[in-house]
Amino acid sequence: MGRWVIWLVAAIWGTGLAAFDPGRWFDKPKSPRVAQYHIEAALDWPNKALEGRETITWRNTGHAPTAEFPLHLYLNAFKGPQTAFVREMGGPRKLTRDFDERNPRHWGYCRLLSVKLGDKVLEGHAGEDATVWWVRLPKPVAPGETIRLDVAWESRFPRIIARSGWSGSGSGDFLMGAQWYPKAGVYEGDHWVCHAYHAFTEFYSDFGVYDVELSLPNALLLAHVGAQTNFRTDDDVTPDPKRKLNVIWKLHAEDVHDFAWAVMPSRSWNFKKFEYRGVQVFCYYQPENFTNLERQMLAVRVALRHAGEWFMPYPYPVLTVLDLPEEARGADGMEYPTLVTASSVRFDPLRIRYAPEHVTIHEIGHQWFYGMLASNEVEEAWLDEGFTTWFTQRAMERGYQAMFGSRRFQVGTDAESALAYRAMPSTDPILRPSYLARDYQSYGVAAYSKPALVLDQLEAMIGRPTMEQVVQTYAREFAFRHPKAQDFKRVAERVAGRDLSAFWKDWMEGTDVLDMAIDKVEVREVTEGGWMDASGGMVFAAPQPSAPGRKGAITLVRKGGIRAPITLWVRLEDRSERRLAWDGQDRWVTYEFESPVTAAILDPDGNYPLLKDRLHASWSAKPVRRGFHYWAQMLVGTLTALLQGAGAA
Repeated sequence: MGRWVIWLVAAIWGTGLAAFDPGRWFDKPKSPRVAQYHIEAALDWPNKALEGRETITWRNTGHAPTAEFPLHLYLNAFKGPQTAFVREMGGPRKLTRDFDERNPRHWGYCRLLSVKLGDKVLEGHAGEDATVWWVRLPKPVAPGETIRLDVAWESRFPRIIARSGWSGSGSGDFLMGAQWYPKAGVYEGDHWVCHAYHAFTEFYSDFGVYDVELSLPNALLLAHVGAQTNFRTDDDVTPDPKRKLNVIWKLHAEDVHDFAWAVMPSRSWNFKKFEYRGVQVFCYYQPENFTNLERQMLAVRVALRHAGEWFMPYPYPVLTVLDLPEEARGADGMEYPTLVTASSVRFDPLRIRYAPEHVTIHEIGHQWFYGMLASNEVEEAWLDEGFTTWFTQRAMERGYQAMFGSRRFQVGTDAESALAYRAMPSTDPILRPSYLARDYQSYGVAAYSKPALVLDQLEAMIGRPTMEQVVQTYAREFAFRHPKAQDFKRVAERVAGRDLSAFWKDWMEGTDVLDMAIDKVEVREVTEGGWMDASGGMVFAAPQPSAPGRKGAITLVRKGGIRAPITLWVRLEDRSERRLAWDGQDRWVTYEFESPVTAAILDPDGNYPLLKDRLHASWSAKPVRRGFHYWAQMLVGTLTALLQGAGAA
């Protein structure tokens, strides 16, 4: 390894890390440490292939014995068009823009070479597809018993598809090593949870300690989960005796449930390191995105600060944020313990705070709702994605006020969720397993958008202070465990002191929507006249206006299936105001007033973030009109922002 590369790596870890031992993070375990991994692997960089060996130390924490041991072989999702992943994506042509199904280098796999228990070679069988292998054990493992399996395998990485693989021209100049090793399923009670790799699912695994030794060509710079335990000095370099130009990176992570890494030639990307609230943060960036690096570092601080204050402090000593090359965006926007991919952009003249701010905050939020609260993302994806989306919106609002803002125009931090939900509000319920979703758009609504709005709805119902206490209690009680949806419901009911069964049935289990609208506003003339009794008989008087002259009426309709009481605010022509409560049980109701209505709003206090049709929930007799000066100012402001972004103004 060249001396300048040694200096570079030592600089990453050598400054400011005296406060912790990279080989031992915690005085006592924070998690049950059910599945622990010691991995040794060597990367064949030109062929984007890897061969490895691992020892899995696993303890049966269930209440029944098991005679099988399932292993996830995630890279087999990319073996060919017959896998569940490719079929559910719609075929090879739907994988990525640059994917060539006839090129063998664009496909990948994970091939088991052997699985041993002691000296005994174990056989097994495939599961739903080749992404799961069920190992047959020589005898059942009893509750509380520990076994050690020795696994040998080889992998070939695909062209980047769904988080894993290589990108670049020729043989590729970037590689994301995600889901790259055989990984144990999760044993719950008396059964295993080890689903195939579906197109709309992420991952689920147990906490443990990872000790990883990666042999890499010495020209590559590695970013990774956890901390590095060698390369501390010029003399602390571990050459690979089997591979002349390789060095071995020794890595360590505690109380995590996955391990990922990424490599590029050391001259192709760089990093900046800073410390925030006791956490060593490493931001790897692409040279062309350097001008946005400070924006990303600020977003890291916003995420760590607010998640730490609202839920619990970030417990790990390190955090790594990766800005990926443009052609590697298939691996972007993804979370792993202590490592996230959150790319920036080259040119952003309008400062729309999506990349890097929104993406960075969202992925770091996953360090809590995925990293520490390791829910089953295959069956209950919303416990991770929904909570993280909700956190992202709140943190963006606190740190930046809006996704985009100018003097006269703002895009709220919840705009993305609101638009996505309103486009497809009733296809799949939140509690449906993600791999059973109708399509990717419906999965996104059920796992991301709708849960974030439902949490807003819960907050509106119980109040912000109580909601903050609910989420903090939930996070701290279930940190380093596998919480389920019912765990959150029980915590929310206990802290809020109320039964949430009806709320749960409407919003979590059902697909009905809260859709109420102002259907019609009328002005009714009040007249008197016609045939009237008189002393001499019937007398006809021509109809004419009478006091008060005109009355108003407004008709509300309930279009959706959810019945809920809602407030109607109206302003009348006589300048008086009214607030009425409609129970929402019938399909429609009409209210009459002694004066015509000039303005009306349904849910004026914002008690229903999930109200589907805000456009038709308000009415005005005098619509807002925009004059020439307004539009001229908007045009000039936009042109000025573009010129400033280009450095021309």
